[in-house]
Amino acid sequence: MGNLGKMRLNFGGMKLAIGAERWKNGALGLVVFLCLLTTAIGASGQVPMAEVRGQFIDGNGSWNAESFGGLYYDLDEGTGGERLTVETEGRRVREGHLIYSSEVWTEEFDLEEWGRYQAVAFLGKRYLAGYLESNFTDAVSALEEGELREVLIDFDGIQTATSEEPLFLSDGYWLEVAGASSDGKEVYVVLKKNGIDADRAVVRVGETYVYEVGEDDLPIILAHINAAMQGTEKAIVDFDGIFQVRDQPMIKLEAGDLLDQMEVVTLSDRRIELENREDLVLRRDNTTDLVGNLMLKVRDTPNLFYYPLGAITEYGVHEIRGPVYNERSQVPISTATGEFVGYAQARWNYENFTGFYFDDDKKIGSETLIIHRTDGRNIRTIRSDGTRLVDGAEYICFVHNVDFEFDPWGSYQVICFLGDVWFVGYGLDTTLDVKDVSMLEHEQIGRVLIDTDLRDKAVAGEVYFLEDGYTLYIRDVVKDDVKDDKIFIELRKNNLLLDSAVIKSNSTYVYEKDVGDVEDLPIIALHVESIFSDGDDQFAIVDGLFQVSDSQYLSIEPGDELAEMVIILIRPDLGIYMVNTENIDLKRDSRIDILPGMSFAVADNKTLRYYLYKNEYVVPLPNVVDVYLPEEEVPSGGLANFSVFVLAGDIVSVTAETVDSKGQRVILGDLTSSGVGSGDQWLYSWQWNATVPTLSDDGTVLPESEVQGGVLQVNNSTDPVSVMVSFDESGQISLIRDSAGEIYYISPAEYEKLGAASSYGEMASDEALRKRYIKIDPGKSEIRFLQVIDG
Repeated sequence: MGNLGKMRLNFGGMKLAIGAERWKNGALGLVVFLCLLTTAIGASGQVPMAEVRGQFIDGNGSWNAESFGGLYYDLDEGTGGERLTVETEGRRVREGHLIYSSEVWTEEFDLEEWGRYQAVAFLGKRYLAGYLESNFTDAVSALEEGELREVLIDFDGIQTATSEEPLFLSDGYWLEVAGASSDGKEVYVVLKKNGIDADRAVVRVGETYVYEVGEDDLPIILAHINAAMQGTEKAIVDFDGIFQVRDQPMIKLEAGDLLDQMEVVTLSDRRIELENREDLVLRRDNTTDLVGNLMLKVRDTPNLFYYPLGAITEYGVHEIRGPVYNERSQVPISTATGEFVGYAQARWNYENFTGFYFDDDKKIGSETLIIHRTDGRNIRTIRSDGTRLVDGAEYICFVHNVDFEFDPWGSYQVICFLGDVWFVGYGLDTTLDVKDVSMLEHEQIGRVLIDTDLRDKAVAGEVYFLEDGYTLYIRDVVKDDVKDDKIFIELRKNNLLLDSAVIKSNSTYVYEKDVGDVEDLPIIALHVESIFSDGDDQFAIVDGLFQVSDSQYLSIEPGDELAEMVIILIRPDLGIYMVNTENIDLKRDSRIDILPGMSFAVADNKTLRYYLYKNEYVVPLPNVVDVYLPEEEVPSGGLANFSVFVLAGDIVSVTAETVDSKGQRVILGDLTSSGVGSGDQWLYSWQWNATVPTLSDDGTVLPESEVQGGVLQVNNSTDPVSVMVSFDESGQISLIRDSAGEIYYISPAEYEKLGAASSYGEMASDEALRKRYIKIDPGKSEIRFLQVIDG
């Protein structure tokens, strides 16, 4: 008789330990491991969190929903009531002098005949504030009670429900049609949640079904009935408007609540206001958490410069926007030296738009996009009045010097271009022993892969791994006397020898290579601080490493069209300059790709309003929400049910492993296809029959599973790799894959499940395609199965 004391979970390499209820079975104590593999962070532009910057400021600051993308803003309506104000005394913000406020506004229902409702934003998200008095409800405020409810549906199209097919809503609700009057003027509807009756009502056609909750009778579901008909076999009802909010508030506020650094000081049917509850010090190069995902970021500068910073951690694609501008906006424009030259209609730069690259540590960021004027809804081609541009759109970015992490090498050149940082070359401030060279001079920009001064130990006889397939092999260490210590190295790429050299202590090895049109570009620099050899231990201390990619570079030249912009000037000593050479029409309710990966959003409104944005795909790290274990004693041979609810997006595979009290594996099951849910909310369930098969002669525990863990060696020249091996009903191997989802073998039946465009025979006869699915080498590949003990 044993018990389960803890469940440990492994999420794609991230190990968590969570408490679990104790349960008993008639066989032995067990521990369950859950391995959940999600798509690697960084793949396909994924990030675990997205940030939104507000305008930099050097004293008192104020940001509203139009100027700061971290606050909620409805572009079509031109509404968003949030504001953040900061009053500073030097680097100190006194208690009550940092104020976050949000004002209620009225917003139109999508179904116009319903009129308007009250909305409020809180920390960048919109919620229902309440209802105005109408023919379907009295005036009622959810905000006055401190309740913030998410709006789930606001829809004005035709949706049909019958007595056989209900109308599904959100949050587990649906509307069933129980019948309609013979004249089609009345409908009998039943509202259910998770299959349980919540409400029943008879509603006349042309009127609204309303479902209310709470003591204040707050409507959470509105359904407008457009037409109905009772047929001989079923009733048919057309709904032309649906509005739904959550039945439970997402946030509950009360005056006096303490929320992180803030206190709720005002809560009414019209307004929310929070203040800092104690003095704040804006320390240099520091982030101050305010409330929720709202922060103040202080720059690493002698004088105070800071900005608001919002964090987005919810799964999905999010717009990261800059300030909103309209046809009457005026923004002061200055030259690079700070000389005022006039006004433009719109300007986004690294200080107010997160889509442009900015690195405070390296002090780089220079991208700017300016819209000088709109003529109606048109951005005309560039035109000058003789002193400056007065029409058109222009984009400019400058070349920067960036210090090597290894200080003695000086600096190298980069450029911030299209929201990323690119390598330009080596210049006058580069003290590394290389010639001056600019990739921009050859109309190219490249990538820095490694720039570090971390001290590392390179041992003789071992391989030192770089990026892009490069490796350094430390062949030998020679010690004649203190001054003549040397190491012999070999540089390889994909195991092909490229170079060999002898390096002394306190010296730098440089490897040059042609990259595109740039000849003899130094792409690897390695500084050896010291060399040690005492007979047994032979190694070198590496304290500087720099690498530029030889394959990741971008060719650019004047005349290149990048979305709506065209490169007209490239200067190695200055940067890149682009303008629009054709008119750009800011059509109502449109999205316009102005630069690669960046777009204008234009309001669906007669008033011209627009902002610049980029999309960010957020996939947070997996999170266990709840674990369900057997609550009662499970007899031997009985069924033990397990389930786990997780928040995890882009799931590749899920396996559950059960081990006994000795740490030996009992069950290993693949749960990937059994998940129930959508988006990032998934429930996985599995069973065990509370028995363990053993060998009859010595009692060895045998895994009871169609999936086994093992080690695969494809051939003698490859390294072994840990794999999961699946078996079909006949006991034949159906699938071999590793923890990253890489497939080494797949059977015809398993391949068919993929729904691939090509048949199994076509795949097997196509060498390139076959290598994706069949990597094993018959007669040479070997699998050894594992018995897992103590993890």
